[in-house]
Amino acid sequence: MSWTRSDDPVLATLQDLVAIDSVNPALPGGAQGETGMVAYLSDFFTALDIPFELCEVLPGRHNIIATFKGEDPDRALLFECHMDTASAEVMTIPPFEPQIKNGLLYGRGSCDTKAGGAAMIHAIKRLKEAGITPPRTILYAGTIDEEAFFAGTNHLAEHVAVEAAVIAEPTDLEVVRAHKGAVRFYLQVNGKAAHSAKPHLGINAIEKMAKLIGRCAEEIAPQYAELSYPLLGHPTYNVGTIAGGAQVNFVPDECKIAVDCRLIPGQTPEGVLEEFKAVVAKAKATDDALDAVVEDPFFVCAALGTDEDAGIVQSAVAACREVTGDAAIAGVPYATDGSPFSAKGVPAIVLGPGSIDQAHGAVEWVNCQQVVQAAEIYQRIMQSPG
Repeated sequence: MSWTRSDDPVLATLQDLVAIDSVNPALPGGAQGETGMVAYLSDFFTALDIPFELCEVLPGRHNIIATFKGEDPDRALLFECHMDTASAEVMTIPPFEPQIKNGLLYGRGSCDTKAGGAAMIHAIKRLKEAGITPPRTILYAGTIDEEAFFAGTNHLAEHVAVEAAVIAEPTDLEVVRAHKGAVRFYLQVNGKAAHSAKPHLGINAIEKMAKLIGRCAEEIAPQYAELSYPLLGHPTYNVGTIAGGAQVNFVPDECKIAVDCRLIPGQTPEGVLEEFKAVVAKAKATDDALDAVVEDPFFVCAALGTDEDAGIVQSAVAACREVTGDAAIAGVPYATDGSPFSAKGVPAIVLGPGSIDQAHGAVEWVNCQQVVQAAEIYQRIMQSPG
């Protein structure tokens, strides 16, 4: 072992987890997926005599769900943490050697988001070993595929009924009650191929796409500027990729863009797509040669907008204040595993140690003190009446 194990049990567990390669299989270097994480968590809960189940979500890839029974078996509070990580190929430090230096723990997944997971399972461990029965049943879910398509939490939200959820992501221990959702789709223009020496014989798909992109900026951007949500601001969209044409001396007969829209609560994926379809329809009305289509989305996740007076928000705020002396309620522009629960109307928050600025980085790290504090915060939330 090339690293020294911490004397703190929470940090030692985090080191164990970081040492496990669990890069998402959809990403470069992701050969093993979450298998090692599932095995470790299975052993952890087995040692505590806490029942758990494995749920196959994708071939060979399982969520793990542990159940710690509370006084009221009809009420359940979920603590969720994804087990997969971003690719480690960009890292400039050893990704799976969890060294601790100057109060920081390094390695892929240390911040995003194994720190939150280690703190969550140790909060349960403390309750179990102290013989404390929480007011409601506590579920811990380690999920797959957050770094790609949220398959793990989509499956979890469909099959597990809970009254509230705490999602582990690096928030610097701020209570995130709102975040943006996302809709990603392709917009394609079909033209007509011809030799570039006689462009009048063809229909240039790239030129027509350029005009469509301009129309989106003129029509959709002003609409988004009029929409706003507390803590999040305005919705946005971004044209992220473009592809078209076969070679320089052809009139291109095809052009496709990928669009990423970031939603605020109140917007729906269906509504967003209709807005872009309306732009295309207007363009077609003035150009008989335009053949364009907005394709069905390849990725959708809902925005999160939990009321500030919701029980889970207030419990988390109280716990953070008691442990750290301060508490902040925040919103973030990115989506999380809270999305599928938000779509089902389940009050959810995002709360965890570390900063999103370190996630996916070439040098990923998490503040050790925040990890230890997170375990205490999670435990207090678990013991709250809700």
